[in-house]
Amino acid sequence: MNVRKGIEFNEEDKIAVIAPHPDDECLGASAALILAPQKTDIYVLTDGSRGAVERTPEEEVLVRRAQFEAEMEYVKPHSYTWLGGVDTKMSRHRDLVSKIDFRPYTIIFLPWLKSFHPDHRYASAFCLDEIRQQKAEGACYFYEIKAPFYDPTHYVDITGIYEEKRKLIRFHEDQGPQEELALSLNAFRAAQMMNKPETKYVETYLKADPGMGF
Repeated sequence: MNVRKGIEFNEEDKIAVIAPHPDDECLGASAALILAPQKTDIYVLTDGSRGAVERTPEEEVLVRRAQFEAEMEYVKPHSYTWLGGVDTKMSRHRDLVSKIDFRPYTIIFLPWLKSFHPDHRYASAFCLDEIRQQKAEGACYFYEIKAPFYDPTHYVDITGIYEEKRKLIRFHEDQGPQEELALSLNAFRAAQMMNKPETKYVETYLKADPGMGF
């Protein structure tokens, strides 16, 4: 892994984290939530209603929203927005992304355009298109969940805050072994940084070009 550029959050930064589902924000982009919450706005695009087979979608929406709002109460970000699209139907929800004004942001975190989950892919493609149409100038970075990038470009060392990341993931603990998967990926990324043996956990990102296609 040839990642040489760290991301630092500066005083003038205004950060957006785009989460297709209520938990993606802490699985893939926890560094912004933990290190710069007062500068960070979080947008959850879908309602998470398909997250558990043992509950009806109507029941699951209530559970997922309560979990997310509990996490936000803990994080205390600058703002958070629940847009309420139907889980697994992001392809039908281009309109949700048009409600976000990307122009004020200096840093925008997006789900990976080639993620396994179609909601992630559509969310990312729609956001990139909207960013391009709005002529927003913030730096865009894909975050990774479960599936690693082939060629990450940037990183944040979360060695000192990985226990905080664990706490955030545990607000969504009924969503399966997310904690183990996320932190294992972060540890794997750290192990690849041979010149930084003191680094034990890393979130890596891929610089995104709003002009790229789906």
